[in-house]
Amino acid sequence: MLTAILKYKGTRLYSALAVLLMAAFVFSAVITPTTTKPAYAAHAGDGALENDPSDFTEHYDGVMFALRENWVASFMMMTEQLVSVMMAQMLMVGAMWDAKQQIEVQNLYRSLAAQAHKEYHPSLQMCFFGTNVASLAKADNSTYENAKIIDQLLVEREYGNFGSTASGGNFTDYRSRMHQFTDVFCDIRENNDMEDFCYGTSGPRERRMRDVDFQRVVDLPYTIDANFTDADETTTEQDILALGRNLFAAKTFDFMPEQIFYEEDDDTAEMQGQNLFLETRSVHAMRSVARRSFANIVAMKTEGDQAQQYESAQFLKAIVSELGIPDAEMNDFLGENPSYYAQMEVLTRKMYQSPEFYTNLYDKPENVKRTGVAIQALKLMQDRDRYESSLRREMLISLMVELRLRKYQEQTNRALVSTVSNVINEPDF
Repeated sequence: MLTAILKYKGTRLYSALAVLLMAAFVFSAVITPTTTKPAYAAHAGDGALENDPSDFTEHYDGVMFALRENWVASFMMMTEQLVSVMMAQMLMVGAMWDAKQQIEVQNLYRSLAAQAHKEYHPSLQMCFFGTNVASLAKADNSTYENAKIIDQLLVEREYGNFGSTASGGNFTDYRSRMHQFTDVFCDIRENNDMEDFCYGTSGPRERRMRDVDFQRVVDLPYTIDANFTDADETTTEQDILALGRNLFAAKTFDFMPEQIFYEEDDDTAEMQGQNLFLETRSVHAMRSVARRSFANIVAMKTEGDQAQQYESAQFLKAIVSELGIPDAEMNDFLGENPSYYAQMEVLTRKMYQSPEFYTNLYDKPENVKRTGVAIQALKLMQDRDRYESSLRREMLISLMVELRLRKYQEQTNRALVSTVSNVINEPDF
């Protein structure tokens, strides 16, 4: 055990102390007086043993008694004391090891707590993103529904469906649109002077010429006061449909009686009425592609249900308010219930025009990374909108190519028919 202590301490000081401790025990054993026993009685006055054999036995017993009582007992006490000292030292070593382990564990706990506080502490900037996208899905769904209804309303007029303004043909459609123009959209300053035609007065100031002004009705506002999914018809909805009627199929096809479908050409035996009907449907199909773009652009800017205002409306307005827009003009800017287009405008553009956005980036690195991920998510949504727009643009371009090719197809087809006729009519010798 002493060797273990020496190896553990590993210093000359503790080695010297151990040697001195052992020497002290040996010295004390030597100078300690022996217990009185007749072991030295056999010695003569000169110190020599007498010749009696029993004297040697007594001498031996005395020496053994001295060794046992002085040396052996001293070493036993020394060993006991060394064991006690070493146990006390090991207790201190164990306490040191325990304290070391405890401090390391506490340091680890505090390091992990500091790391968790650094990486998972909520950021106010992330709350902005989470709160302002709360109504985006609902607004997107409203856009989809409004686009379908706008397209359907314009389709019914172009097809001349029963109940539409063009159900009686082009004449009834013109008459209905002219009545609406003189009552609502007329401006007596137009065409130099239209006072007589407009019955001496213009229409409401805020609605004059809106049936032909795409920029004012659709392009400029972030939110249009229109929701085609409810039963209430607003003046803006009327303006949008009037604009659509002027943009697409301004002149509808005349009414075709059903009897014309059964008329045949005496020379060719073709159903001329059916051919004309199929050609009108081809025109309707091509117009539907262009009309779809118009319906989608308008639908993206329609506001939601007034009875159920979007949850993020007030927070979006708070962001825009930081840009210096007065509260009195807020509804004119974003609308009372911001449309999908208005929400994306704030989330993908207006938010980053505020200096507060950049000062909030002085944050923990993990929160800055989360902000970057949120921006990437918004970019994905914006890219999806651009992708759908590119699909509509691609369809429009393909139709333009088709219309160009139809002219050459007709020329080629006429030449082909002429060639076939010559071959058939040529006499076979």
